[in-house]
Amino acid sequence: MMNNILAMLLAVIASGSPLNIFSSSLASPELSTVEVVERVHEKIKSTPELDNWQASVLTTLFEMDKNWEPKKKTIIEKLAVVKNKIRTEKILSATEFDEDKTKDKTAKYQAEASKFNRRNESNRGKDGGRKGGKSRGMDLSQDDIFPFGENRRKDYEFNLREGSLEDKLRVYILESRSKFRSSDYYEGKYYIHPETFDILRADIRPAKNPGPLKLLEMRIDFDRIPEGYLVIRAAKVRIHVGLIIKNIRMESEEIYSDYKVFD
Repeated sequence: MMNNILAMLLAVIASGSPLNIFSSSLASPELSTVEVVERVHEKIKSTPELDNWQASVLTTLFEMDKNWEPKKKTIIEKLAVVKNKIRTEKILSATEFDEDKTKDKTAKYQAEASKFNRRNESNRGKDGGRKGGKSRGMDLSQDDIFPFGENRRKDYEFNLREGSLEDKLRVYILESRSKFRSSDYYEGKYYIHPETFDILRADIRPAKNPGPLKLLEMRIDFDRIPEGYLVIRAAKVRIHVGLIIKNIRMESEEIYSDYKVFD
């Protein structure tokens, strides 16, 4: 489940000009919230999609206790390949660490990846059950994660303030809040480069958690590769599913590297 959620986030990709990570102040602090929303939208709209690529992915999956302390962790090495926007994964290794014991879980995760790959291939050319541009389940689109388009922004309230990203870069922090308490909508916080208006980081969550899902928080960090594309550098997910007889709490961290872009 966690791998599926993270994989769907990879649909969010863009490209643009190089980032200046050493800016010490905002270039245009007088911009209004509406102006920043519009500039971010125009930047997203003007950038071409990256349809064919591959990357190495290092996943650390934590099983948490009720106090959100790790009970065990699994480290997974894999290769993510996207062809015509369809993602498949090749599991290279998977090792579970439980106190002082280790277990080879490669076969288990290879089997899960095979199911994931078959499902994605079978959905090629389909709309994934989406209606009216809204998401269904965890089928996230770019509009769900970046609700700045003209058809989406009317459903949100935005708040703008200044801040910093990891104490290195002064940024715009754009907060979104859905006008509808519905699992069809996502809201959160976006860290915006003050000169390029690229989204450097997105912290998002459902406006309302569906069904037994009690918590879902996602953080996506973006980076620039030499070819000029803006890609996902890291993704973190925290999830809590509350069932009648069991609560499941998981955290996942993914690091992407060695991007290769195909024609």
